[in-house]
Amino acid sequence: MAKNDAETLEKMKLLEERIKAPSIWGRVACGIRFEDLQDRRYDDAVRLLKKHYLSEEITYRSVKIVEDKEATDEFVHNVRIWMKDKMSIAAVKEGTDKLVGLLIMRIQEKSAFSRTFSRVKLTHNPLYSAVMKFYNEIEKPVCVYDRLGVKRYFKIYIVALKTRYRHRGIAKELLKAAMSLSASAGVAGICGIFTTARLHTVAQELGFTKLNEIYYVRYLIDGEIVFWDTGLGNYGAAIMALRIPNVEEIQELQTQHSSRFNIPLKVDEDETEEDKAQTATPTDVPDSATTKSEATPKK
Repeated sequence: MAKNDAETLEKMKLLEERIKAPSIWGRVACGIRFEDLQDRRYDDAVRLLKKHYLSEEITYRSVKIVEDKEATDEFVHNVRIWMKDKMSIAAVKEGTDKLVGLLIMRIQEKSAFSRTFSRVKLTHNPLYSAVMKFYNEIEKPVCVYDRLGVKRYFKIYIVALKTRYRHRGIAKELLKAAMSLSASAGVAGICGIFTTARLHTVAQELGFTKLNEIYYVRYLIDGEIVFWDTGLGNYGAAIMALRIPNVEEIQELQTQHSSRFNIPLKVDEDETEEDKAQTATPTDVPDSATTKSEATPKK
């Protein structure tokens, strides 16, 4: 009798561990797996972004955001809000369980966006604002919902890897994992702003379409180029999107059995008005930047 009780208890423990375990969205031969970004990794994620993303990503590097504590804190504040949606993906080194990369994204739902954010005025640190206004200029001419023919889509905010894990095809596999997560959630579209030529190429190889692009040398504020430290071959930032094939939109997300993919119908009571402002997409940022470019002509 005692033996059966012990076996039952062991089975229950194993089941509990499986329930708590993250979903695995893919693996690569170099020993990296892609899984749900869980709460326990949030602090590691912030440290990775501060060390390997803010100092190296073109737009943030050019404005030297890491040298401004207020700007960095505002970026981190927003990142923590984005991660709370539990739709982001962690790249983890097999064996060591260490975080080596991130893809941060969240669902953008057309009706929820207009209801929650349209009346909120945004304020930002000047350096952080410079980047957000640039992204706004890229997004402004495009209605992703109409272009993809969807009511909701996954918006990619960040694709980040530790320096020594780049140029191994991991970023491409991260995007594939994001597509798998989207399909599993019944969200038929995925979109993001990519700032390097390499990410443009990777996204195009996966079927993403370039909806709009602005060249760095043509984006001016007070007559000066904002993003000058762009690196060889990186000429512009582009918003790119994909309508995922063979995925039908789930009409009523709140009725699903899995809470992971539910979209709440009411605002989080713990989220302040400032938080709601910070979570708005760049299209809500007031248009005060001067740009010399509209959509880049197709070559």
